[in-house]
Amino acid sequence: MELRLLRYFVAVSTHGSLHAASAAVHVAQPSLSRQIRTLETQLGFALFDRAPRGLVLTAAGRAFLPVAEDLLVRADRADAAAHTIARGAVTDLTVVAASTTVADVVAPFVAAAGSDGAIGNAIEALPEHVYGRLMRGDADFAIGTLAPPDEYEWMILGRAYVWAMVPTDHPLATQSSVPIADLVTEPLIVMDRTHRARQILDGAVARAGLSYTMAEETSVTALARGLAAAGRGVAILSDDPIFGLRTVPITVDAETLAITLYGVWDRGHYAARAIRRVLGDLSRFNSASYPAINAATS
Repeated sequence: MELRLLRYFVAVSTHGSLHAASAAVHVAQPSLSRQIRTLETQLGFALFDRAPRGLVLTAAGRAFLPVAEDLLVRADRADAAAHTIARGAVTDLTVVAASTTVADVVAPFVAAAGSDGAIGNAIEALPEHVYGRLMRGDADFAIGTLAPPDEYEWMILGRAYVWAMVPTDHPLATQSSVPIADLVTEPLIVMDRTHRARQILDGAVARAGLSYTMAEETSVTALARGLAAAGRGVAILSDDPIFGLRTVPITVDAETLAITLYGVWDRGHYAARAIRRVLGDLSRFNSASYPAINAATS
């Protein structure tokens, strides 16, 4: 079935007569009539009743009209996508990242980019699954917190503090930073072991030959912040603070605990240049949003 014939059918249905439709599609009326009959033959049923008052859709024609319109819309979208791909242009990129990265980095960047921004969708995944989703083709690029696979192009987008979050009346609230040896004397509210901030904390504590008391463990960052605000411990997170919490950087041997953010993409992606450009913009946005950590670690 040719799309051309479907367009003729929809035109006749829309304009109500062969005469008006022929002018709209720039096809002579006798030829247009023959094309409609050809389509009816291919379909095996009549689309119009030929009456003195003109062409009237049959019941079958009324049922088939939305199907034809949907096919034409899809064809137009496919054509537009093909032209976009051929040009290497993008207007609706999909990124896969951890939920915290989506909330604190991607979403603010999309909001700041305005209506012309290139990111149109985001997929949330656990840190260890981010690159797997990229490999499956679920996204155009990834923002990961683990070292990227060798076969991908990547750039460092910046670094995010792993904070100690405390209420304003907590003794740590007035400190510019907290050494990890002092931190582990506090009851800690930590994320589950799939969370990158927890992994970094546990690694740093182990390297320092220390241990800590777990006050609470959760898989929901908002709850961890709520627990900290309730005074039930010090939350260890990389998220932005809420509930009036104060954030205190954690230091280990004068180094600040932080998560490195990697922008990762397939070097063979049709829009690789555009992805690199978007990630460059995101890197600059991240540096402006968190200047202290990124200036200190760049």
